[in-house]
Amino acid sequence: MKRIVIQAEKCAGCRQCEMVCSYHHTGEFSPTYARVTVYKDDRDGLDYPVICHQCSQCPPMEVCPADAITKTKEGWTKADSSACIGCGACVEACKYEAIKLSEKAVICDLCGGDPECVSRCPTGALSYIESPESIETPESAFNRLREKWSLE
Repeated sequence: MKRIVIQAEKCAGCRQCEMVCSYHHTGEFSPTYARVTVYKDDRDGLDYPVICHQCSQCPPMEVCPADAITKTKEGWTKADSSACIGCGACVEACKYEAIKLSEKAVICDLCGGDPECVSRCPTGALSYIESPESIETPESAFNRLREKWSLE
């Protein structure tokens, strides 16, 4: 399955991915409405984009009391805002911190197969490619980068 793959070493922290995502989905430039979030560790100067991993076994889907998190026929995870009751159970269940609650659940929908964040990333930190499921959480990514760059 095609997924958005993150190469954190290339992320400059510009947050262009957030802005383009937000504008594509809402017509507004606001990180609040973006389906991708760039986490920053200002202490060590690290940035890490977080986006839905499109897990085959999706815990947020299993815990949603309104059945608002579903899979498309392509296998993509999506949130149905008309069904979402805004309880936040999906946010708590996602170990990758890839779901936001902005009144309703907000999750990456891969822009229907042509992710805007990937095409607009100026450093190439995001790729849309065939890939196995990732197991890297934001915390483990920061730890890996700190170790790589001897920041511990």
